[in-house]
Amino acid sequence: MNGSIRTFCIYSMSCMKLKFMSVWFTCVVSSVALFADVPNYDRSSFGAWADVDNDCQNTRHEFLQELSTGPIDLSENSCRVVRGRWLDPYTDRIFTESQFLDIDHLVPLKYSWERGAHNWSSTKRRQFANDPINLFAVEKSVNRQKSASGPSKWLPPNVRFRCEYILRFQRVVTLYKLQQSMGELSAIQKEKNKYC
Repeated sequence: MNGSIRTFCIYSMSCMKLKFMSVWFTCVVSSVALFADVPNYDRSSFGAWADVDNDCQNTRHEFLQELSTGPIDLSENSCRVVRGRWLDPYTDRIFTESQFLDIDHLVPLKYSWERGAHNWSSTKRRQFANDPINLFAVEKSVNRQKSASGPSKWLPPNVRFRCEYILRFQRVVTLYKLQQSMGELSAIQKEKNKYC
């Protein structure tokens, strides 16, 4: 076995049936390979918000402009979206001032780093960080609460959005071929069963 891999066995009373003293016991052993050589996470590895079309509006402000359900006001140089009308799906609240919003990475950058993104090229990491499929405009404080957590550790306070949140999170994980442990997948499935 590669010395850079540490294998931890998790024992659970399930799956394989074993007959012992006329009593049926179930047992399964799951191996979770943790890569000891994963570098420490650095936000700069994913680059800054990109300005793909060179119009001075980066991904954050183009995304805010696209999501606004009302007229928008731009900064004096037209590079920043200052006001608009946004529905935060995490809280089900309406915001009209962009200063109160973060652009959240549905699948957090640190989360992705620990599950395979550290092996990506810098180009792919920048693509991931700016991919609209992985972005939401949400209240700053809620985004801070979420931090780098996945659905097994954190779900939006808006209960009605939790099912969609889980489904979309897992779609991004699948799209980018991120690796989740059996334990995490099991915990996410429990949340999915509860809210979907």
